[in-house]
Amino acid sequence: MSRPEHSTWTLAPADLLAAGVEEAIDRVTRLAKRLLGVSASFIVIVDPDKETFKSEAGLPPAATRDEAGLRLSFEPGSISRFVAETGEPLAIADVAADPRFAGCQIVKSLRIGACLGLPVSLPDGTVVGAFFAIDENRRDWSSENRDILEELLAVLAGEFALRQEVKLRQNLEQRSFLMSREMEHRIKNSLSTVQAIILLSVRDGQSASEIRADLLERVASLAKTQSLLADRDGKGAMFADIAAAELQHFGIGTNVWIDGPELLVGKDDAVSISMIIHELATNASKHGALALRGRGGVSMRWETRELDARRALTFHWEEWFGGGPTPRQGREEGDYGFGTELLETLVLRQMRGQMSRELTPGGLIFTASVQLGAVPA
Repeated sequence: MSRPEHSTWTLAPADLLAAGVEEAIDRVTRLAKRLLGVSASFIVIVDPDKETFKSEAGLPPAATRDEAGLRLSFEPGSISRFVAETGEPLAIADVAADPRFAGCQIVKSLRIGACLGLPVSLPDGTVVGAFFAIDENRRDWSSENRDILEELLAVLAGEFALRQEVKLRQNLEQRSFLMSREMEHRIKNSLSTVQAIILLSVRDGQSASEIRADLLERVASLAKTQSLLADRDGKGAMFADIAAAELQHFGIGTNVWIDGPELLVGKDDAVSISMIIHELATNASKHGALALRGRGGVSMRWETRELDARRALTFHWEEWFGGGPTPRQGREEGDYGFGTELLETLVLRQMRGQMSRELTPGGLIFTASVQLGAVPA
């Protein structure tokens, strides 16, 4: 009777019991009683701690019923539990003479003199209960009796299979609805991000061609991140994958080195992080170590820790120059040769973090520390 782990897409005993008394299943027990000429028939679902009579015909009044009106029994070692646990048919001509069940209280309360029972399975093959025909007196069960009960059990199995199909369709419809809502949410978020990129990309004094180039690069960066998110159902992306997507065309292992632990970041953090790395790389290629005249390199490292019960990320961007002129030495705000305004927007305001940057004679050091949001399971 052991039941493997199932998804919510699979028909379960709880689905049957939650529906209470049902005419479609009661019809099967009534037919068993009439066709076999027995005093009663019942279908029982067996749990570790109780037995629930899903359907019954001809049984005496019940002492205990659940909220759905189904008869309950809590006695161990019953004939129903025996069939459910062994998965084997049971035919007893004289229950009182069988030492396995002669002392069972439920045998006496249901006035079971003779019984014929078959295991009841769900569409996935899991045995969950038993289907019984009983007589108050001793009775020898014929092969024809068993054939009739097996035919009725097949009708019951067909009813369960239909319910499995209904549940599958309901789950598919629900999943389709949720996916549609999720897609709508993602599109809205993407449009909001694109709007923010446009606002931050358009600055005074830029030509139309410069604005166009900046927009295309930043939207392309967003597209790469969305592709990484899609690989994990939109829940998140690995930090190393984000870094590689932004830096691979600069020559990882040749001009650029990245190093850090495995780190899965949520979808909102992934977009912000990709834009930060993209901005740093863009400015390095225009004004810093990745410019053709710079003949330098870039190292990006990251580490994580716990901060106020949340994951915290610190990453370091370091540029050095192997030859040629160094970047401008000015220390005035905004004179670092990269998009200070965009970086501050992303790190300080959007990710509520801290950042520092230092332009040295031999290169550039940028450090950012942020708190990360939770990643959906």
